[in-house]
Amino acid sequence: MKQASKVVSRTIAAAVIGTVLTTFPAHAENAQTPGAKPALQSLQPVAPLSPPDSALAADPAVPPPAAADLDRIDLKYVKGFAADTGRIVTSPLRWEASDWLKAGLVAGGTVSLFLVDKDVKDFAQKNQSGVASGFAKLGNALGEPVNVFPAVGAAYLYGHLADDAKVRRVSLLTLESLTISGVATMGIKSLAGRHRPNSGDPSTQWHGPSLSSKNVSFCSGHTSNAFAVATVVANEYGDKPYVAPAAYSLATLTALSRIYKNEHWLSDTFFGAAIGYFTSKAVLRLHPPAKGSLENRLSLVPQVGKEMTGLTVSYKF
Repeated sequence: MKQASKVVSRTIAAAVIGTVLTTFPAHAENAQTPGAKPALQSLQPVAPLSPPDSALAADPAVPPPAAADLDRIDLKYVKGFAADTGRIVTSPLRWEASDWLKAGLVAGGTVSLFLVDKDVKDFAQKNQSGVASGFAKLGNALGEPVNVFPAVGAAYLYGHLADDAKVRRVSLLTLESLTISGVATMGIKSLAGRHRPNSGDPSTQWHGPSLSSKNVSFCSGHTSNAFAVATVVANEYGDKPYVAPAAYSLATLTALSRIYKNEHWLSDTFFGAAIGYFTSKAVLRLHPPAKGSLENRLSLVPQVGKEMTGLTVSYKF
């Protein structure tokens, strides 16, 4: 019975991830009718939603991206994958004050959560229920590597068979983000050697570098996976207001499920979420949307005056 429940959870999780990666672009394509006239065209200059290429190139933390966009898995993609990994790993050498501030906030937040790790664990274990356990199974499955990677692969296959460039792009961005953040997470786990809460040891029990797979609580790989996927999806489909809240809500469910199942401390999930989020952000900045994509065609600008207050929309067909 328990095995059947696990299979069902994994199936649902894979379906959710696959649906997220393949459904949104289909809606976006259906909304764009060739030859149609824009519903509203601004007569004034407007600011693009995404930063110009010059701004990306000027960022010292991220070298200029390659001209070609992500499209398919081939030798060029593999070489680009390796180059992106090198840029991200060495990016601290090019960080500015704002980047170090972000890193400091993540580190400070993680250390602060150390103080409440035990209290949060005790609360989660004392408040178990059938409904909560059901959500925890789904959240756990959404971050499980055996579910996430096959779902991304299936999405890419769909994009290939349906000749859907958007789905292929999102799948490849997700694959790259998952792989880089996954390697980083496993490295930190091996170096930290933190004991899991279900071991019965206190949250302060760390044994340092080890090749053992027993005590690898810090940080949460499931949470890192969930936030890596959520960040790519939220950014690629940012024109839809409901996508980001839905994506990050599911990722947060994964983080909470790891605490609920007594597999991780709160600080483990927080740091794992940061790794997944910032890794995906770095990958996305290395591969900005191609010219002519929705992000570069849609522009918004607020209008405030004596006779009118509103928002001007410009869409280039």
